[in-house]
Amino acid sequence: MNSISIHYFSWWSKAKLLQYVDSQEELNRYQQYLEKGAQHWLEYYWSVRKFVFLARFFAYWTTFRFHYRFGFDFKFWLPGLEVKYACEAAEKVGANIQFLGAELNSQTADRLYHETRMNVPHYFFKRFQYTQTFYTEENESNRQKIAQTNPQTFTEKCLDQHLINWYTQSAQIFFPRLKEVFVDKRDEDLFTQIDQNPAQKIVVLVNQWHLEGIEHHWCSRYGQVPRSVVFSDPINPIGDMNLREGLFQRLYNSLHREIASSHTKGAPSTYADWIIGYHRESNWQYEHRDM
Repeated sequence: MNSISIHYFSWWSKAKLLQYVDSQEELNRYQQYLEKGAQHWLEYYWSVRKFVFLARFFAYWTTFRFHYRFGFDFKFWLPGLEVKYACEAAEKVGANIQFLGAELNSQTADRLYHETRMNVPHYFFKRFQYTQTFYTEENESNRQKIAQTNPQTFTEKCLDQHLINWYTQSAQIFFPRLKEVFVDKRDEDLFTQIDQNPAQKIVVLVNQWHLEGIEHHWCSRYGQVPRSVVFSDPINPIGDMNLREGLFQRLYNSLHREIASSHTKGAPSTYADWIIGYHRESNWQYEHRDM
């Protein structure tokens, strides 16, 4: 039997009743209804350590939003319309639906609670270190796109796999502990559940930033090569050089150098090519040199 695994479990029994919802904006109106009875990632007890954790986490989370300019309606832990469509498609074909857990579940909350290395000064140090680099320039471009639209439109129109990988690598630099908890550890959890699934055919629906991590775990487990490191065409080390023309130029320059040396009855003043073709140096390696 086919098996489809969905990466959220708390609201499908209610979401299946929304038969005529066909847009993400319309689904957002029912989020308060769908979240009723959901598992809370924060337990209702209070202590000094919990106050310290909440202060540190919300300061870190506010800095995260400030850096990428995500709005307050950015809630990546909530399922989107594609989850509802996947569950409906699974029920139509009679597939066995298995839920891999919420993005912000109790296990992730425990990791956040025990992660004491989330600090705002580290962000400002990295922000100063990466000033006027392509990370800051591209982040400013993404900020302008987000400011002109909303998270749903930005996700559907602009957020492809390349931009997702850029956000992941950027978070590795500026927010490494947050990325480790929400991406790296969750990749391991999701892959473990997928790998231990006994079904013969599995269709998995996860957040887009988990795709590459799960693929790397899978390839490492079964001795395969990830798609991100496979080149469709082999790299040509020679490039677009004309070898015949290059050899002729070297022969002509060597002959011209010997003729000039015989006229002056002395040693050549330079062994660089007199007629420069594609590259500045005769050996085609040291373009910065002009002997």
